[in-house]
Amino acid sequence: MPEPTPEHASATVTVRGLTVAHAGTVVVDGLDLDVVPGRVHVLLGASGAGKSTVVAALTGTLPRGAHVTGSATLAVDGRTTALVPAGRHVHRLRGRVVGTAPQGAGAAFTPTATVAQQLREVQRAAGRGPRLGAAHPHRASGAAEQLAELAAAAGVEPAWLDRYPHQLSGGQLARLNLVAAMVNHPPVLLADEPTAGLDADATRTVGVLLTSYARAGHAVLVITHDVALARQVADTVTRLAAGRVVAHGSPDAVLHDLAPTVRTRPAVPADAPALAAHGVVVTRGGRTVVEATDLVVRAGEVVGLTGPSGAGKSSLCAVLAQLEVPAAGHVTLAGQRVQGAGLALPPAQRRRVAWVSQHPRTAVDARLTLRRAIELPARLAGLDVDAAVPAAAVGLDPALLDRRPHEVSGGELQRACVARALAVGPEFLVLDEVTSMLDDRTAADVLDTVHRVAAAGTGVLLVSHDVTALAGVCDRVLALRPTPHRPHHLVKENA
Repeated sequence: MPEPTPEHASATVTVRGLTVAHAGTVVVDGLDLDVVPGRVHVLLGASGAGKSTVVAALTGTLPRGAHVTGSATLAVDGRTTALVPAGRHVHRLRGRVVGTAPQGAGAAFTPTATVAQQLREVQRAAGRGPRLGAAHPHRASGAAEQLAELAAAAGVEPAWLDRYPHQLSGGQLARLNLVAAMVNHPPVLLADEPTAGLDADATRTVGVLLTSYARAGHAVLVITHDVALARQVADTVTRLAAGRVVAHGSPDAVLHDLAPTVRTRPAVPADAPALAAHGVVVTRGGRTVVEATDLVVRAGEVVGLTGPSGAGKSSLCAVLAQLEVPAAGHVTLAGQRVQGAGLALPPAQRRRVAWVSQHPRTAVDARLTLRRAIELPARLAGLDVDAAVPAAAVGLDPALLDRRPHEVSGGELQRACVARALAVGPEFLVLDEVTSMLDDRTAADVLDTVHRVAAAGTGVLLVSHDVTALAGVCDRVLALRPTPHRPHHLVKENA
């Protein structure tokens, strides 16, 4: 690829021998990394490989008690600043010189302000005090123009900016999370799982944005488990496993794809007990996000649900999981109409359908260990559960069970959420993008678990943007898509 010709001061991040240990466990071991202007460096690996720990080390946000050795330096406009060990000016770099899109977009925004208000505050905060490095003459001159230009490049619809975070889908928040990191055009961008929860079209849009940002002379580090994204954007790939570099080089030299696994089960009788939506309509803030929809999940089958970001998949899931009452229509469970939702239902009724959110960081009490988080709902239901059993079913290392959420990766926390759902022994599972934060191998393990619980008689609604993965485990795949005259409803069914 041709070398970029940046129009502004460039920045370089150089990491040498970075080692991070927490609670006696080494999570990153002797990492060398170069993030240079005009190039996208992809850090690839399974969940729990230490990828997000690298970002935390570079931004001075490691958990208390972490032990760090090695060095990381930022060179910008002829000046050098230590990132590891953290210098006293590191906090001034955030958002100005180093923009960070953290993993878990659902927790990246405060629920009490619109997205536009929060992005404007990011712009104002970055403008306070002296800047390190030069201005960026290629960006729009006004703050509003900059925000509109960047939002359009990220595939963000203008209407999203005036909404509150809870009114947006996980995929929409993921794109806005990236916009927030880039809004001041920092010379260095750190993007941690920027496409988690995005459909294929949105993923390609974000990939183009990341490569364009690099070609404009910025240094970009992308953290991902997504081999397809790495192949699209990477100039250099470093693959991590258990905190160590196991491969480094060009995308062609490092990347490979896994062949999809196809799982089969006996056919489910048409009269099997079912979780069903009948003419369900879902609204948000007075807007209809899901038009009248019928959907049936029978005991022992896996039904896939796909569609573009913002199509209303998570909203429909919340209704089927008995978390909210639809604006119109109703839900039945084993032929009986569900009356009410959430805490208005008897505990025994709530436990019949288990739900796993696509936002694990907001789904688990930060004060609880993973063991306690997995066991507590089951124990409240009078069940004697050892967290190690459902944890093993989803490939979660038992050594992680005594850690708290901030001490594990997003993918590990998501597996803990799936284990928690399994622990209550539900009749039906509603899984919302549970593999979006997982690498291919770990996702395959979770899908194997889905296959096993379905074979044992549990009905599963599996939401995902990964059509290939759905085809490998689902009996049927439904698509939730907009049409010219209806906001969002089921328009296609594949056997």
